[in-house]
Amino acid sequence: MRSITAMALLGIGGFACRSGPPLEPPPPIAVSTALVREAFEVDLGGWTTQAELVHPEANGPHGAGPWPVVLLVAGNGPHDMDVTLPGRNSGSNGGVKLFAQLAQVLAARGFAVVRYHKRFVKGPGRFDARFWKQQSTVVFTADAARVLDRALQCAACDRQRVFVHGWSEGTAIAAQLACERTDLRGLVLQGPVGLPWREMVRSWIVDVGLPYAQGADGGVITAAELAAAAKGPGGMVAKLAASFFTEPAGFGAPVKVSTRLDRDSDGELDPEGEVLPQVEAMLDFAFGPGGNVHLYAEGRTVPTVTEQAPRLRIPVLILQGEHDASTPRRGGEALAAALRAAGNGDVTLRVLPGAGHTLGPAASPIDDCGRAPDEAILVPIAAWLASHAR
Repeated sequence: MRSITAMALLGIGGFACRSGPPLEPPPPIAVSTALVREAFEVDLGGWTTQAELVHPEANGPHGAGPWPVVLLVAGNGPHDMDVTLPGRNSGSNGGVKLFAQLAQVLAARGFAVVRYHKRFVKGPGRFDARFWKQQSTVVFTADAARVLDRALQCAACDRQRVFVHGWSEGTAIAAQLACERTDLRGLVLQGPVGLPWREMVRSWIVDVGLPYAQGADGGVITAAELAAAAKGPGGMVAKLAASFFTEPAGFGAPVKVSTRLDRDSDGELDPEGEVLPQVEAMLDFAFGPGGNVHLYAEGRTVPTVTEQAPRLRIPVLILQGEHDASTPRRGGEALAAALRAAGNGDVTLRVLPGAGHTLGPAASPIDDCGRAPDEAILVPIAAWLASHAR
């Protein structure tokens, strides 16, 4: 059975769906044209990582500082501080720099924004081999706390107004930080881990990979359809989940359907009779010691955000792409419901129509491939933060 190779938890139009009264248009926010960047290092214990603080220039429209602090926590995978992704339609540089873009938007609107290379990461696409062997959401949570504590030593940072923005896997880490600390004013959770880890991975296979592999006719899965899917227009989750149905082979070898799934050996996979009955076995392997999501196996990870909801008493903004392939919309909705049921009176759920996991455009979960978000999507985040930093 194939592992889910590199199937990372990565995450247009108006905002919708909020607890409480309807959203008012965000008030105008002054924009700084000059920003200051302060590079620093953080000892994570066994690894020294690079970090950067970006904030407005003193005596600009946002005063002399210190400014409210926002720590950005990245998702699954060896991400650099910019969260450089190979997204499509992302400009001449050929890639998306998700956190660099977000930091620019927030800092220009009056925040001191902290971002950092994850443990064992040296830069975009450069990381130590220990990353895959020693990664742990528990360790990543401790790392995020160390980075935040180090950043709060900077004169530009207001220790009384501290926020954390988590993306994807980083939402569970951000929530864990909020449960452990008493100095946070609020959480921004982008593409939250709202479903149980196993249910989330199941959705990658069943809701995204399976229909993509079936092709337009929606019937049995053939080797030809799998070959077309590998080269087709699907996003990362769609392609990698579809590859789960192929037979492992060397580079350049013809694509064949998985012999483990093809029970009648006819060279085709019947979704109802052969694929769906074996999904749990696929998940068992994926979460087992040899699988690529063993990181999220029971007892090895921090809880999902929904599991932590009863302990989250600070304001929470949930940003959920309508067509998020990695962390499905129903997870964001379940999280909002759990927070409200736990008595949190300041919960905002914003479902972004036509958006994917990065909040960039996606026509469907199959099409979700890490495009850059429009700046207009990010500005309301600054408005929410500003309203809670007063």
